[in-house]
Amino acid sequence: MPTTIERPEVEEAPTLPPDFVPSHLDMPGLNDLSDIREGVDLTGPWIVILYNDDWHSFDDVIDILQKAVGCTVEEGFQIALRVHLEGRAICFSGTQEECERVAKIIATVRLQVETDRA
Repeated sequence: MPTTIERPEVEEAPTLPPDFVPSHLDMPGLNDLSDIREGVDLTGPWIVILYNDDWHSFDDVIDILQKAVGCTVEEGFQIALRVHLEGRAICFSGTQEECERVAKIIATVRLQVETDRA
């Protein structure tokens, strides 16, 4: 026979008036905060990550890698093999703009690809 579990009584959270603005006294140091990105190099390095799929042949992947990153057939094969065996691999690194350009070229053949900070 199934057991019935009763729901506990839940109190509703207090509502604040619509014109409520927290006082700076409630948040010490609020005006002392600085941008955490200050001093960080946002120009690079970036990477392009290529993911495995079951629809593209090794030749398809090698061909698009040659066009996108300018690699040789052997280098393209090594990247394709690593993607096949590990599920994903870094296929390019450079500035954010270079990586986005490479990722767009690879994505034209519907390969899953993403850019990220190294």
